[in-house]
Amino acid sequence: MAKTGSKFSKMNGILFAIFFTIIYFIIGTIGIIFVDFFYFSNREWIFLLITLPIMFYIAYRFIYRSMEQIEILTDQQLKLTIYKSVFDQMNEGLVITNAKEEIIKVNPSFTVMTGYREDEVIGKTPAILSSGLHSREFYDNMKKELRENGRWQGEIINQRKNGQFYPEQLSISEIRNLKGEITHYIGVFTDMTHQRKAEGKIEFLTHYDTHTKLPKYNLFMKHLHNYIIENEANSNHQFSLFIVDTAKLKALNAAYGYKVGDELLQTLAIRLQNRYKGLLMGRLNSKEFAILNPHLYEKEAILKEAEDLIREIELPFYREGEEFFLSATIGIGIFPEHGATADELYKNATLAKTAAKEVGSKYQLFGNELLSNVRRKILLEKHLNRAIEMNELELYYQPQIDIQKNHFIGLEVLLRWNHTKLGMISPDEFIPIAEETNLIIEIGEWVLEQVCLQIKKWEKTGVLIPKIAVNLSPKQFQHPEFLTKTQQIIQRTNICPSFLEFEITENMSFFEGDSVIDTMNGLKELGIKISVDDFGKGYSNLSYLQQLPIDSIKIDRSFISHIPDNKQNTALTKAIIAMAHELELTVVAEGVEKEEQIEFLHKHHCNIAQGYYYSKPLSTEDIITFLKKANGNCQIVY
Repeated sequence: MAKTGSKFSKMNGILFAIFFTIIYFIIGTIGIIFVDFFYFSNREWIFLLITLPIMFYIAYRFIYRSMEQIEILTDQQLKLTIYKSVFDQMNEGLVITNAKEEIIKVNPSFTVMTGYREDEVIGKTPAILSSGLHSREFYDNMKKELRENGRWQGEIINQRKNGQFYPEQLSISEIRNLKGEITHYIGVFTDMTHQRKAEGKIEFLTHYDTHTKLPKYNLFMKHLHNYIIENEANSNHQFSLFIVDTAKLKALNAAYGYKVGDELLQTLAIRLQNRYKGLLMGRLNSKEFAILNPHLYEKEAILKEAEDLIREIELPFYREGEEFFLSATIGIGIFPEHGATADELYKNATLAKTAAKEVGSKYQLFGNELLSNVRRKILLEKHLNRAIEMNELELYYQPQIDIQKNHFIGLEVLLRWNHTKLGMISPDEFIPIAEETNLIIEIGEWVLEQVCLQIKKWEKTGVLIPKIAVNLSPKQFQHPEFLTKTQQIIQRTNICPSFLEFEITENMSFFEGDSVIDTMNGLKELGIKISVDDFGKGYSNLSYLQQLPIDSIKIDRSFISHIPDNKQNTALTKAIIAMAHELELTVVAEGVEKEEQIEFLHKHHCNIAQGYYYSKPLSTEDIITFLKKANGNCQIVY
């Protein structure tokens, strides 16, 4: 491109010289003609011809070139003006030094960022900005890379004129002349202070909870891991880890909004921080805190601290004149007995917390027995998914007797799990698991269908059972398709719905929804009886007994088992029976084992009883044997 431009420039110069020479010739010719008019001579023409090449050279060499240089200088001046404007207005700081690294020029942004005026740094080296935070090795490596590559780029901490340190992104380039000698260095830098502050905020939000300012899970676990390493290196001293799982937050958030819940958690965090000043704490998730306590490792002291901590958490919280309450469950692990690593210790403390919830305790210390129970629960949960498929679920039936007439009047069906390897598993163990995993809905449907099929089988052999009571889970009863599924099973098995009675566990909150009442009314329309199970154990309330379409109540076995020795239980049982009769409800007593209990129930006009006094739960085959001996309202055809 340069050679092509040079050719055009030379050509333009020649054309200009030719044009200039022609003009000179024309003017000279006119002059000679004018002279010849007065005086004739050939010398003027000879002079004109001789001077033509001279004028051509002068025109090309001096006049045109001067004009061209003026144009180049004008163009360069414009470019310099543009460069100066960029130099002055660029946001990045710029500093130019000579080969000796002495500053010869800085831009206004340099002054803004460093606080130094231009006259204060001219002649000085950039070392005037040094913070002293970088080693000699750092600067040696910078100069080495600059020598080898002609450029260095990186982040550096420098110091402003006021002494404030600041981070900057710096790029240094060297400038060489045509001989390859370094003539200047140019440094361009950006102040990273605001960016680092923003990154610091992001870093904080990533690792710390915004409401409590406590470390989140990952950072807490990192601190716990480091603490264990330091602890092992020094004395391998025991310490405890508390996992505090707060409760009632979900209900509070739903009733008052998340702002109230967040404020309560902030207040709770302050309580915990005041109680455990200087100790490592964390907020592991929305409702879980962790506390590392190096001073507690004796079991007795740990349990006492857990009890005191629960008491403090349950103290009222005051907000805008209102009282609010939180509760908590605490799981505790001891290092290294319950975990030699951060992950293992946290896992076992969390298992202890889970176990505490399952048994209704407020705190629990991890132990081998607890671990065994948790592992068993996990195993049962896994196998319960296939219990129906593996034909491991079995139904047993316990007879119910009319106390006043001493007649057999029905059965209650009871579910059992006969595991192929673990043997018979108690309902008290697997039913809660089924509830937690929602398998109870599928299992409940299976039980109802099996009962209906069994009723049909007995009918075909001439055995008519007046009534079979089936226990329902609240989850099953509240399922939106429960009524439809029940109708489908009854139609599919072709039984009379009046043979069925559904037992629903007493629970105050369970009976509050309109959908529950609608479902009960739907069952009643089908001809199915409804009974309230475990009456007196839950939240007994006379109002729902009046409102709901129920047929009977079943007194909880905890009352019956202490009759007639316990006066309070005796009085309560008498009151329940009297109240039920006033409401025209049938009364069933479960867990009857002694003759004096039967005498008491008979005397006070309880209608029905079931328990080991009459019979233990029986298989379908054993029920036939029982019925042969029974004297009641059942018909047996052989």
